[in-house]
Amino acid sequence: MSIIFLTVTKSLGKKASFELASSLHASLSYLKNNVLQMLHRINSVADIPYKNNFDLLRLVLAFSVCLAHLGEISGVSAFIPLSHYFYSGVAVDCFFVVSGFLIFRSHERSSSLFSYLNKRLRRIYPAYVTVVLLAAIVMPLLATAETSLFFSPEWFRYLFANLFFLNFLQPDLPGVFTANPLQVINAPLWTIKVEVMFYLSLPLIFLLFRNRKKWLVLGLLYAASIAYSSLLLHLHHTSGLESYLRLEKQLPGQLAFFLGGGGIYLYFSFFKRHWWKFFLISLLFLILKGYSFFPALYPLALAIGVISFAVCLPYAGNWGKYGDISYGVYIFHFPLIQLFTYFGIFQPHPWLAFTLLILSILLTAACSYHLIERPFLQKSSHYRQAAEQDPSCP
Repeated sequence: MSIIFLTVTKSLGKKASFELASSLHASLSYLKNNVLQMLHRINSVADIPYKNNFDLLRLVLAFSVCLAHLGEISGVSAFIPLSHYFYSGVAVDCFFVVSGFLIFRSHERSSSLFSYLNKRLRRIYPAYVTVVLLAAIVMPLLATAETSLFFSPEWFRYLFANLFFLNFLQPDLPGVFTANPLQVINAPLWTIKVEVMFYLSLPLIFLLFRNRKKWLVLGLLYAASIAYSSLLLHLHHTSGLESYLRLEKQLPGQLAFFLGGGGIYLYFSFFKRHWWKFFLISLLFLILKGYSFFPALYPLALAIGVISFAVCLPYAGNWGKYGDISYGVYIFHFPLIQLFTYFGIFQPHPWLAFTLLILSILLTAACSYHLIERPFLQKSSHYRQAAEQDPSCP
């Protein structure tokens, strides 16, 4: 190699040889830096097991929200006790933790900002648009049997407000479900807005990481989120105004849960080495209701428990092998319960109707995944890979 290089330098002359050497040095430096970045990226995700419990966890959380809502939406006394065992607020907090962990990972593994946003749009928007359109078209026909509502100002307001994640502007439709305990058509959609806001803010968070200590940026943002949430809750308690509570539920107040999951992802190698210590401490904190005295630690304690279950506890099987239906369960369960309530299906035999409801939710969620969500997913998506994994694999 050196003989060839000397021969080339003699034929080119000193000036050209110097330029050639400089070019080779720059190319090698560029290659070295890219290889190191690639190795760093691989190492950062290498400890996260491919076989994890995220699919099971999301399904459990989605049905927890469904069961927590059932008594309130239907007004059936037999279902009211379910809200004592299933807490929709805690389940939503856990969802935000899971999103933080997985979306940090998605951003880090994306080749560009466009690739990252494209993956997020493909995953969340097709089914979201479907549930909004179905509600705007089907609900008026089923619940009022009239077509006068179509193309009215209220109808357009509902359609466009919900399509652009501004659900609070028009959560219901005139004349629809007026006899039900609740008139809201699909209350859980407010959380999708918070998710989207987090997706959009994450690239900015990664910009803040540049030339700064990541743990310091995470800590400051976490503290800011807790401060915002505490202030709004204080104003709500002192004034009694619901608007403060609604503002607390927006991204600044919920960011701590996303950062809890995302922070564990960024320092997962360290977390995995000591996870059982963190897990026991967080478990004791949650069981003993330590959050009553130190509410600022609640998002972090919850994140430790959730991620420990998902990636550190024993693998509970491939719950995504028939498709990830958790998203469909989450966004379709509320309007389905509303319809069951409107048509009085729960009245004669509530628990028989409950069984029919669960089957209807599962069927709707499965159709949503296979007919709407899956066609938009990229072939490299975890959701498609999990479904295509050999069922005989342990």
